Amino acid sequence: MKESDVAQYLSDNPSFFKRHLGVLESLSIPHPVNGDAISLLERQVMLLRKTASDHQSEFQRLVAVARENESIMLKSRRLILAGLESDSLDEFLSLMDDILRNEFDILFNNFILFSNEPHSSNVRISSVDDAEPVLKEILLRSGCYSGVLSVAESHYLFGDVSDKVMSAAVLPLVSRINGDVRYLGVLALGSSSLEKFSKDKGDLFLSYLSELLSAILLRLIK
Repeated sequence: MKESDVAQYLSDNPSFFKRHLGVLESLSIPHPVNGDAISLLERQVMLLRKTASDHQSEFQRLVAVARENESIMLKSRRLILAGLESDSLDEFLSLMDDILRNEFDILFNNFILFSNEPHSSNVRISSVDDAEPVLKEILLRSGCYSGVLSVAESHYLFGDVSDKVMSAAVLPLVSRINGDVRYLGVLALGSSSLEKFSKDKGDLFLSYLSELLSAILLRLIK
């Protein structure tokens, strides 16, 4: 009889060892660490403990993620309220800067409004034609970008502090009225940490923030 036949038989008859306890107790297998022989029951106990430990670790990870998401949602709520209560773009941008710095721990942020006309606010104005050559790859993605910027992108978005920005998130602010997609501007968030805006973290929250700010911006620039 082949080993594969034995393995298949045991798989097909999971109650075999219940009917033949003597066989179960006489079996021994090597310890996974030191190689010493241990009983099958001991090995099963070890596997159960490892499985329980793995489940506990995963549970703790999920709890931590849930708490982080809850914290982000509370901070986002304050940002939404700031947008709803603001009467001007300058007022909102000032409040947003405070919230990003003090609650999201984002030290560098810069908002750029795309327009060919001057604006009554103190916001930085740039034409899409000027932005497109620098931010072409980001704008073509039609979504948020997070990661490391090129030298040209970083300088365009952050100016004099660009050398301090190690990772960044770029949120396109878009109007989609009647199916017409129009870029209103971009919000650049920067960090001195390479891990703050890592590509591996995903962009679910950034996309949410982008949509939220786009709606607020539409109201304030009219």
